[in-house]
Amino acid sequence: MFSRLVRITLASALAVTAVACSGGDDGGQGYTLRVGVTSPTGTPAGSVGWGDRQGILAEKLKSAGVDKIEYSFFQSGSDVASALLANAVDVAAIGDNPGLRARSRDPKVVLLSLDSINEDAWIVGAKGGPTDIRGLIGKSVTAPQGTIRDRAARQLIEAAGLTGQIEVRDVPTPESIAGLSAGKIDATVVTGASAFELRDKGFPIIDRMSRHGFGSTGTNIALTSFTDEHPDFRGAWQDAVTSVNRDINDNFDDYLAWVAETDGTKLELVKEATHPDEFNTEPFPAVGVDQLEAAYEFLSADGSLDAEYSVRDWVEASS
Repeated sequence: MFSRLVRITLASALAVTAVACSGGDDGGQGYTLRVGVTSPTGTPAGSVGWGDRQGILAEKLKSAGVDKIEYSFFQSGSDVASALLANAVDVAAIGDNPGLRARSRDPKVVLLSLDSINEDAWIVGAKGGPTDIRGLIGKSVTAPQGTIRDRAARQLIEAAGLTGQIEVRDVPTPESIAGLSAGKIDATVVTGASAFELRDKGFPIIDRMSRHGFGSTGTNIALTSFTDEHPDFRGAWQDAVTSVNRDINDNFDDYLAWVAETDGTKLELVKEATHPDEFNTEPFPAVGVDQLEAAYEFLSADGSLDAEYSVRDWVEASS
């Protein structure tokens, strides 16, 4: 997978996939929904990608007047959030870190739903380097600033009691992996099957979030200007997301095979990295809300938020 990662910046985001909803005639009253996502392959990935592939998103969003879905692909969730705040996209499907930070920047950011929970992240080291996090004392870990990977690095360093003793450097994931392979980077944080692909190539897995009871969520956010203009959208989106995740759970082997094919990696590695309990069938499951609040508390204590707010009130406003 990592050999296919490409750097897609905000300035050069690709808006290339338009999906027309089949059936029905809205008399020309429908609109194109612009969805911003992160993607290493230039196609919709994860549950959003599966919903696109299966036609579930298009079908479920008809009731809210959506007649086309257009995707813009970005390198990081922070870039997607910036596009949302600039009104370049209508919905941002991103990790909890950029979602929480976007809400701290603008109280008009609406939480539509969670599209995943219990997500993991791994610190992977250089070949021949440390295999334990204490071996990184005086060294550095790379992760794109403002992303789940960034928070994972800092959470794992804190869990080891090593805050201030290991530097977290802001380096995009493709460059991090290239630097790791060249022996120029001590360690980096990756998600998904990339961790196990690197492990099988001789790069040691030093630590992982789930080992310490940590988890992350996928957040779907919009602006109140959009949800006010389309009052039926929030409910339709929640129905779409939960329907997609239900379909993933019902067809889990097919989903894993699709991820492996799309990402160009081995099926057994995708199986090792992906678990059914990541795909919530409620918009705001209790465990996901707990994980979102835990992420908020970490970011708040770390000084990473522009303003304080209540996560549970944010969730309640969309429930």
